[in-house]
Amino acid sequence: MNVEVITEFIKNFAEENNCKKITEVGIGFKFDVARELNNYFNLIVVDINEKAVKKAKLLGLNAYKDDLFNPNINLYEDVDLIYSIRPPRDLQPYILELSEKINANLIIRPLLNETPIKELKLKNYKGEVFYIKE
Repeated sequence: MNVEVITEFIKNFAEENNCKKITEVGIGFKFDVARELNNYFNLIVVDINEKAVKKAKLLGLNAYKDDLFNPNINLYEDVDLIYSIRPPRDLQPYILELSEKINANLIIRPLLNETPIKELKLKNYKGEVFYIKE
């Protein structure tokens, strides 16, 4: 997984689609992409794991605890783009549903070469695979 290429793809996509506020869902303990994107966008990160949220806050990120199976829609007010890096396949429909509820673009960098859920388009970028919804 090339963090620089993933960051570049998300940044370019966000700029091309005029996204001002973006959210990484399921950040876990991988903060590299979010820390870089935080320099360019109004960014929030979300995870169900309270320790991950605390660590993100220590690193200067706007972080919140949330459950994608029952999301707090208020957290995502004015979000233009949701992205998730290597989410489990069973979470992807919930991430898509959230993006649709708030009318946001979506980028998923899958864990492996999984089949995208049908509403998403496959996009290859410099050797990395993404699923997108515009």
